[in-house]
Amino acid sequence: MRLHRFIGSFELSQKTLVISDKDLLNQWRNVLRLENGDQLTLSDGQGSEATATIIESDKKAITLSIEETVVPNREPKKAVTLYCALLKRENFELVCQKATEIGIARIVPVLSERTIKTGFNRVRLEKIISEACEQSGRTTIPELAEPMKFAEAIEYACGPASVFFDLSGKEGIEMKGISNIFIGPEGGWSEGEVSLAKSSDATIASLGKLTMRGETAAIVASFLATR
Repeated sequence: MRLHRFIGSFELSQKTLVISDKDLLNQWRNVLRLENGDQLTLSDGQGSEATATIIESDKKAITLSIEETVVPNREPKKAVTLYCALLKRENFELVCQKATEIGIARIVPVLSERTIKTGFNRVRLEKIISEACEQSGRTTIPELAEPMKFAEAIEYACGPASVFFDLSGKEGIEMKGISNIFIGPEGGWSEGEVSLAKSSDATIASLGKLTMRGETAAIVASFLATR
């Protein structure tokens, strides 16, 4: 039977762990109906996980016994940062969810010339990322950076290790050694942004002749870059 899995700042080096977080207590007791003797999987978000058994429960806390901690080999060997122009709320949420499931190490929202929606709900996005980690079996939580202006982002990630995706680029490029990928907004990058990317020595690449939505391009590019 597959155990319920949770990722967070759990101290797995201890033999016992006391959980007092109200949201977790509510989920474990009232939603999952967990009882003494039930087991679940905990990950510390830093690469380790362990099986835990509920040994005591009261109104204020649940105490678990921690079994042997292991370091599973499930994370991608490549640490890739996704620089994605901020999209409409639900579309950017989808990007964060799927990029996490795929194995992206860091997500940087980018404010481009054609960015329409600039709202950034960190609490909601971090919750989506955490839940995607739990669902996919990840043992590390991707970093969600603060939004950056395009010029700052391309300067920070300039060089041949960066791929800037645009319809004007070459198809079928080699992704080995790539650590940064750039995905544009609805309407695509501006000519000035493409020129700036070229001058930064980033590789200009295309995902094909068809025009993808921003969230689709981000998911496809994330998969290619982390493999």
